[in-house]
Amino acid sequence: MAFLYYTFRLYLRLYFYKTIQKFLRKRLKNRKGDNKMKDKMKEIEAEMMSDDIDLEEDYPMHDELIGKANVPSSEIIYPSPENKYEGPLGGIIGHEAQKKELLSVIDWFNHSKELMAKGVSVPKGIILYGEPGNGKSLFMKEIIKSCSCPVFVFQGTTLNVVKGIYETFQKAREAGHSIIVFDELDLLIDRDYRVVRALQENLDGVESNNDVLVLAATNFIDCIPDPLLRPGRLEKLIEIPSPDEDERLALLKYYFRELHLEFPPDFDGEEVAASLLGLSCAGIKAVVNDLVLRNGFENITCEMIDESIGRINDKVITREEDPRIEACIHEAGHAYVAHAFPEHFAVNHLNISGASGSFTAEEVTEGYWPYSKIIADIKISMAGILAQKIICGTGSEGCELDLQKARKDAYKMFNLDGYSSCWETLPEVSGPVREETPIKRRRMERKIEALLRKCEKQTSRYIKKHKTQIYALGHLLYEKKRLKSTEILACIE
Repeated sequence: MAFLYYTFRLYLRLYFYKTIQKFLRKRLKNRKGDNKMKDKMKEIEAEMMSDDIDLEEDYPMHDELIGKANVPSSEIIYPSPENKYEGPLGGIIGHEAQKKELLSVIDWFNHSKELMAKGVSVPKGIILYGEPGNGKSLFMKEIIKSCSCPVFVFQGTTLNVVKGIYETFQKAREAGHSIIVFDELDLLIDRDYRVVRALQENLDGVESNNDVLVLAATNFIDCIPDPLLRPGRLEKLIEIPSPDEDERLALLKYYFRELHLEFPPDFDGEEVAASLLGLSCAGIKAVVNDLVLRNGFENITCEMIDESIGRINDKVITREEDPRIEACIHEAGHAYVAHAFPEHFAVNHLNISGASGSFTAEEVTEGYWPYSKIIADIKISMAGILAQKIICGTGSEGCELDLQKARKDAYKMFNLDGYSSCWETLPEVSGPVREETPIKRRRMERKIEALLRKCEKQTSRYIKKHKTQIYALGHLLYEKKRLKSTEILACIE
């Protein structure tokens, strides 16, 4: 018995030892494999970090995976001194007042070291603003040509905008006498609210000995926060307006010369310039381009020119017309956009008296204000001034009440009706309104501003799509002075 007992114990011990040995060998083998894998990964990483390898060629990936991630924050440009035009800003037609002011700024910047040595501060930043298509980008190009220094053009396609701003300013400081360019600054600010803070810090950090000029452009100067516009930052604001009558005619002649076109014998420059009212510089170029595409380069007639203008601008309101037509277009914009929301509003009547008008719409369901109805009401409030700007090319002095109403509706929707996610963070209602703190107030203002911009963009797109119908409704109101609901619907439909 004892012999069997000790034999069995020995067998168990040997089995146990063999099991442990197999386990340890397996672990050791795996560990060696892991070490080999780690060594291989290190070799690959070393290759990828080397300067000789082309990542896109040797390791092809989809553009969407590597596209924006590898985009640099800025592109450096060394302007060419060659200029086919006479003098600085010679490639710009018209805008004499703006050119004069910019020439002064260019001269200050080119002699900034001498001025700073005498204790004189030169402007650190310039913002060019105005309607799209009037030459802001051309101005920027001409300014760059007039300054013999490196230019850092900020790439808005970079994923981390804030980091890209810091990197761009750092490169400019290291280069010394240089320019930083931000095109469509309002879009950068919309993408990330931290952009404002980054610009403030870097503009304040552009000390006098760094000699850096910031050149920016925007279509909406109202979207640029006031802290960025104070002296010492982007302090120089220069508006690039739509061309006046003489400039429109000069632009038309310039594009005719560029394409070697000849004006017809009966060409009336003043009449054509008046018909181009409301078109931007780019719009005038589009007219000439449409003219050539449809009629060729020879035997151009006045009728061909008028047809091309009509195709680009649809209906143009000339200066000779009664100024009350603008008020009619304003009210027609309200009515047409209100008609787009028949589930909430029914257009009642339009009325024009003197230089002012009125628009009335009834609620389909009184006292019932869902989210979609509030948004519709905001868009209707904006529609008047937007229609006037898009069709007539002018603003309105009587639009303050409309814009105030749109803002009040947005504020009420967020603060009282609880349509925003941030209402949950506000204290409980005590009385007619919620208590606010500065931080929550700023958060609320950002949400309201984003909503109003979205509504403005959507309403503008809708008006541009139907501006011919709005123009017709406005002229019908101008002729009859008062329109009933049936007449409005007949004209719209």
